[in-house]
Amino acid sequence: MPNEVTPPFFDIRRSVKRRMVTRLIIVPLLAIGLSYFGLRLIPDSFGLGMSIDDIGDLNFWSILGVFLVCTGAYNLIKEAVFAHRSRKPSGYWHFRLTSDDLLWHVPQHAHGTEIGFHAKLSDIKQIEFRTLERYEQSDLRSYWVHFNGGTPSIELKDYSGISLSWLAKKIGESGVPYNETRRTY
Repeated sequence: MPNEVTPPFFDIRRSVKRRMVTRLIIVPLLAIGLSYFGLRLIPDSFGLGMSIDDIGDLNFWSILGVFLVCTGAYNLIKEAVFAHRSRKPSGYWHFRLTSDDLLWHVPQHAHGTEIGFHAKLSDIKQIEFRTLERYEQSDLRSYWVHFNGGTPSIELKDYSGISLSWLAKKIGESGVPYNETRRTY
């Protein structure tokens, strides 16, 4: 039948509210756990009333305890800022790939900046998996969509929690060229 609609390769929706609630539960639990274990490593004599002589008694575990407490406190503060920014979550991420087009709908959310698009597959030049190898640091990996006709490229973000490698693989299977590049700096 000529007018038969083909099913999409994928059609995924992910709620912003659910993703934010998940983050607002998990991160504070981890931060509280870090602070708790850090406090267990710090000796009772540690505090503002310490004398100069007591500083020499500190060992590796005491310093690690202070580091864990500071890390936990930092993450709690960071999560409080995130909670303030995400007071009114709404919408959903919507990713749909058909035989003709790709929809990458991005809602307003507090996770970070992200750009959405809706394009015909013929307008997409390629999907690029870019690896920037850094000397004595971890590599930076990202996925990019490059378009025909001078439209600016868009970096794909994984704030939705859906695997970008899986999505890129499916887009590549639909006929869009997939390219892996490596750069060293």
